[in-house]
Amino acid sequence: MRLLGVHRLHYRMGGAEAVHLDHLALFREKGWECAEFAMDHPQNEPSAFKEYFPAYFEPKTARGAEKLGAVARFLHSGEAQRKFTALLDAFRPDIIHIHGIYHQLTPAILPPALARKIPIAYTLHDYKLVCPAYHFFRPGYGVCELCRGGRQWNCAVHRCVHGSFLTDSVYALDGLMQWHRGSIRDAVSAFIGPCRFIVDKFAEHGITRAKLHYVPNFFETTDDRPVAPGAVEAIRARYGRFLLYFGRLSVEKGLSILVEGAKRAGVSLVFVGEGKEKAELRAKAAELGVAAHFTGHLKGAELWAHVQAACAIALPSIWYEIAPKSILEAQARGKIVITTAIGGLPEMVEDGITGFVVPPNDGASLGAAIARVFAMTDAEREHIGEAARRRALATFTRDRYFREMTAIYEDLLGRPVSAQAEATA
Repeated sequence: MRLLGVHRLHYRMGGAEAVHLDHLALFREKGWECAEFAMDHPQNEPSAFKEYFPAYFEPKTARGAEKLGAVARFLHSGEAQRKFTALLDAFRPDIIHIHGIYHQLTPAILPPALARKIPIAYTLHDYKLVCPAYHFFRPGYGVCELCRGGRQWNCAVHRCVHGSFLTDSVYALDGLMQWHRGSIRDAVSAFIGPCRFIVDKFAEHGITRAKLHYVPNFFETTDDRPVAPGAVEAIRARYGRFLLYFGRLSVEKGLSILVEGAKRAGVSLVFVGEGKEKAELRAKAAELGVAAHFTGHLKGAELWAHVQAACAIALPSIWYEIAPKSILEAQARGKIVITTAIGGLPEMVEDGITGFVVPPNDGASLGAAIARVFAMTDAEREHIGEAARRRALATFTRDRYFREMTAIYEDLLGRPVSAQAEATA
């Protein structure tokens, strides 16, 4: 069997890219022949199909007269279409699985696949197909679904993406074109939702229910070895008992409310990550007298040492969060996660069993949950953390993911994949 994975990036920038790469690695391990299609980005992982990758394109870097051409390229890439066509003819995939094509690869790659009658699966890592701003969220407003029913022009009116009417008009135009033409909606044979919430939300917004499938991402930590005890103790000596957030520092993550919750609970915060909200968070913590520490971006052993040293992990999002890998990463290391009842988050944390779930935008409830965790004994926290670890490692497995994804592929192909593979062998 031949699988072609598609994402505009072929390196681990974030969660969607990690799922794309891990998906291909898993299917290769199971005996499938796999290829990938992406931009020719300097940070890409090695690929035998690099010659087919279109040139790196970043619309934000266009200046002056280049902007008009960048807008056209933003909506439709002739180069991506030509090179994708060549790859289809060279590799001849049985299935195409898309993880992200926006603005760099564009829906221009879809017609060649349709002409060759190759089924397309598409994992929903965000809400871009129905919300030009990706998140169903506007700073200063909160959760927003005004674009429902093909009214993507709201993205320009409210300047939802970059705060610029002209720039956001391009996003609105792209959204309007995709929705009213149905280029992605109609071309895709199966949409994969990593949480039940996103499956239901896309059904609400007009995607055919029969095309929507719930398949949680798999998680298997590649670095589950205990971190050096000395590193953990050094962090605890530096910060004392603390609550940890790790990820992007952005408004939709509810971090301002986290500072309020920490104030109510009387605990210290450590933020691992970078983002636009960093200065505002520093200022708010200083104003409220909260001990808040900012480490910047960390990864690998240094990150996991901070996770291990923390009393608990917080993710108090105020947008329709989907299935953040950070929760599974924390749970796999036996940590309690305090999160909010929004989007797919309640599907990942069982309140009072593997962590705690509070209403979004509620500093009092968040503070009470934080105080409850910090009032526990080490043994009590470890008991809940171990329950979270068992669930993460037993539920989000690679074998379960492969089995469920293969069943969808079989349905699209109209034949058993395993039997076909055996016959070919």
